[in-house]
Amino acid sequence: MEEKKKNTPLISMRSVIKTFGGVRANDGIDIDIYGGEVHAILGENGAGKTTLMNILSGIYRADSGEFILRGSPVSIKTPKDAIRRGIVMVHQHFRLIGPHTVAENVALGLSVPFISPLKGIERTIEEFSARYNLLVHPRARICDLSVGEQQRVEIVKALIRGAEILILDEPTSVLTPQETKELFWILERMKEENKAVIFITHKLEEVLEVSDRITILRRGRVTASMPALDVKKAGRKAKEDLAKKMVGREVLLSIEKKPVAKSQPVLEVKDLRVEDDRGHETVRGLSFDVCRGEVFGIVGVAGNGQNQLVEALFGLRPATGGTITVRGDTGYIPEDRMGMGSVGELTLSENCILTGYKNSCFGTGIFFDLAYIREYTEALVCKFSVTAPSISAPAKQLSGGNLQRLILARELSRNTSLLIAEQPTHGLDVGSIEYVWKFLLEQRKNAGILLLSNDLGEVLALSDRIGVLYRGTLTLFDQPFEDKEEQIGMKMTGL
Repeated sequence: MEEKKKNTPLISMRSVIKTFGGVRANDGIDIDIYGGEVHAILGENGAGKTTLMNILSGIYRADSGEFILRGSPVSIKTPKDAIRRGIVMVHQHFRLIGPHTVAENVALGLSVPFISPLKGIERTIEEFSARYNLLVHPRARICDLSVGEQQRVEIVKALIRGAEILILDEPTSVLTPQETKELFWILERMKEENKAVIFITHKLEEVLEVSDRITILRRGRVTASMPALDVKKAGRKAKEDLAKKMVGREVLLSIEKKPVAKSQPVLEVKDLRVEDDRGHETVRGLSFDVCRGEVFGIVGVAGNGQNQLVEALFGLRPATGGTITVRGDTGYIPEDRMGMGSVGELTLSENCILTGYKNSCFGTGIFFDLAYIREYTEALVCKFSVTAPSISAPAKQLSGGNLQRLILARELSRNTSLLIAEQPTHGLDVGSIEYVWKFLLEQRKNAGILLLSNDLGEVLALSDRIGVLYRGTLTLFDQPFEDKEEQIGMKMTGL
């Protein structure tokens, strides 16, 4: 590490400032990124991490500040400018076209021959796949790939475009432990080639495992920067110290789950069968129940029937067999917070009443009590610490983490008898995760919780019972889970 400090950084950011409305997302940020390193950027939601990376990758333009690439000042005004300089970002929400093949997606934006361009692209994809062990088939359609496979496509796209500085925004949030290890191997390979990786994540274990340097942002400013090795020397307290630096207070990285008396089932599913859009059966004879007073966790790799299961539970997709019985009202925290969980053009106030606007508290007939709705929204925004310019701002202006908090605030405040939560802490910082976990366990006193998550650690921490979903079938596990973690993880991959 000391030797690398003497070298010229691949890129330096100096006094970067960016303001949205009345919120200063980046407030004079200075960071150096070196080749041959994984540089982790940590911070709570709204700290300015993604904004800074969007500036570096040309999506946003800084209000002021300077970028120095290999010792020379550069101007980055567009994504094309960034790519030309070897800076490519893989976003948290992938930017791929589902009906098109891998090769067709990679070809978009590249200068390719007019005659049979895909043949050359396919060969290039195969070469890069072999070189980095990415295992991507160039003729596969994006809509047929798992989330982990789609991420590999995004990385292949970046490498083919000549990425020397690869920005990964929450790259492991949808990956299994095995897929995460594969990703880390790819990052090590890139380090060997003296490329730089900027790694944005909330998973502190991963930061300690894969990073060489750590920078912490808080409220738009750099509050700490240190070699990862120095943090690792702190031993067991390392994660606690990082979490405290991120959120400015002590954070519980584990949670006490007090026993709650179970009562009658609020959801009963018997021999459920569901097909996807292509007519393939992705849910195959599932039977389970969720009782008031418990969290029933379903864990599995993305693409094993989770989406079709939830769509069937909500009547969004017809079941081809079996029965679903729901007792009482249902709340829903969807995985797709932008496409299904909110309406970007509507204000925070309007989004807060989307799923409960018929409640008489909000008004009668066609008339809404706007003053009450404002008070209600302000209370939720305060209680769930949503950072926003105002409650009249459109939801699309929120960061991903703050939008997730808004959806959680709306659904957890409705006091439903059944709450279905898909990836409820996806993209949240450690302080917010602690907060959400407490709310879910509090909700479990009066409701049944169906938790669907790719994060095995989260499911183990919160669940009273666990079901592993693999290729549309469910394997059930009861407490205690302590000696079953490896078995559950292997079941997720079909081993």
